[in-house]
Amino acid sequence: MKDKKGLIILGGSIVFLLISSIFFYKYVTLGSEIPIKKITNHKNLQAVSNIKIIKIYTPNDSLNSLISLNIEIIKEDFALEVKSIFNEIQKQSNYQIKDEKGNYYPFMDPNITLLNSYLVGDKLYLNLSSNITKSIRTKEQELLIIYSLVNTYTNLEGINRVKILINGIEAKKLKWYNLRTFYTQNLDI
Repeated sequence: MKDKKGLIILGGSIVFLLISSIFFYKYVTLGSEIPIKKITNHKNLQAVSNIKIIKIYTPNDSLNSLISLNIEIIKEDFALEVKSIFNEIQKQSNYQIKDEKGNYYPFMDPNITLLNSYLVGDKLYLNLSSNITKSIRTKEQELLIIYSLVNTYTNLEGINRVKILINGIEAKKLKWYNLRTFYTQNLDI
């Protein structure tokens, strides 16, 4: 009887140890089955998916033509993306120009603001502050500023033409170029 009782206790202990070992093994391996890298990578993928690569056009170092440059912006609603792109064009156009008198002035005044923008069909309207004309000294400079904006925005999907407004008004021209027309992409500038 004592032997039977001892065998039952021994068998019960072995079964208990086996079950405990299985649960312990599952607990330990389950913890290692949740890959921390995968969770981290998932977050990184989510962050990367909120980034959009945009091609912008800005003046070259000689200020005689435009060059393309890829930038990253955060995906937002369309108006905020247009504003982010404008700010990046402005930032990349931070050249200083020396006039005939030896004074320096900015190629594209950093105080110019994009007041708002709106899209009608395939036409994008950019409403700029009136101080855009402040730093423009030459026809070539004005042309590069206009086409820096036009080539960049017409490069976006669904935009084929750009019109520049000044303080919400369709201005006749900046200094030399007609603003009453819609501009289309011209990559030869």
